[in-house]
Amino acid sequence: MLELLTNSVVSGLIVMAILGALSYKLHFVDVSGLISAFVVGVTVWYTGGVAAFTILLFFFLASGVATKFKYKAKAKQNLAQEGKGKRSWRNVFGSGFIPMMFSIGIYIFNPMGPFNLTSDPFMSFAMFGGFVGSVATTTADTLASEIGVFSKSKPRLITNLRRKVPRGTIGAVSLLGEGVAILAGVMIGIVAIFFALFAPAMIPVYTYEQFIIIFPLSVLTALIGCNLDSLFGAVLQNRFVCEICGAITDKEFHCDYETKYVGGFRSFTNTYVNFGSSGMGATLGILLGAGLFVWILGGLFFWILVSSSN
Repeated sequence: MLELLTNSVVSGLIVMAILGALSYKLHFVDVSGLISAFVVGVTVWYTGGVAAFTILLFFFLASGVATKFKYKAKAKQNLAQEGKGKRSWRNVFGSGFIPMMFSIGIYIFNPMGPFNLTSDPFMSFAMFGGFVGSVATTTADTLASEIGVFSKSKPRLITNLRRKVPRGTIGAVSLLGEGVAILAGVMIGIVAIFFALFAPAMIPVYTYEQFIIIFPLSVLTALIGCNLDSLFGAVLQNRFVCEICGAITDKEFHCDYETKYVGGFRSFTNTYVNFGSSGMGATLGILLGAGLFVWILGGLFFWILVSSSN
């Protein structure tokens, strides 16, 4: 019996059954979201192990709590997540598909794993960097969106930081949102460091250099990935203007009135934005894992200068 319970597949199914039931009871997900989360969770548990699963679990729980945080106040301002805060399969796969793919990559490129594709441990670490980057991005974006709307100062448009815009505007950023995004990266970095220190066998970190990269990798991908999500939203996402309050939103109804389509690709919804930013966060994680910190920071500094001068 004990051998059966310690089997990675069986234990993953049990853990996800418990967490799934709890999430559904707390109204974090609807039925489709529950099924999708079950698929993603079991896959990450089996391929990435307990460490990767815990990092993903932090995103799931933190995003659920942030969505429910002052939900009625956000709903009154038309800023709340639709469906009473329940995440559907589109939300789950939009945020969880990329991490799931990189978790599978960790399993495939594990030098001690069953595939034995390479003896170079960097490939497994690179997949882990992509995993952390994608989860940090989606966590930072969700928390910044859900909590940043309570910023006392008006947010600014990411493509023109001098321009103040109404709360809820697609592509809007605020100091509170940026701070929350950094905090999300810090928390994920702490989880990763915890496993690297106290359960190193559960995490694909093999050298001291890789160990010291994990924390800044998590924080930077959270900050940059979150802002890339805002940038994708401002440039590519379908946008509607509320003629009552002036907000640029992805909702076809705002302030109880029908909005007017004003730009972006009409079929490019927020799900695609999340998917794209998650992929970019993963890419940043790989690049940062390879030691390209100077180039990434240089690009971030250049973007701030250009955007501020518009």
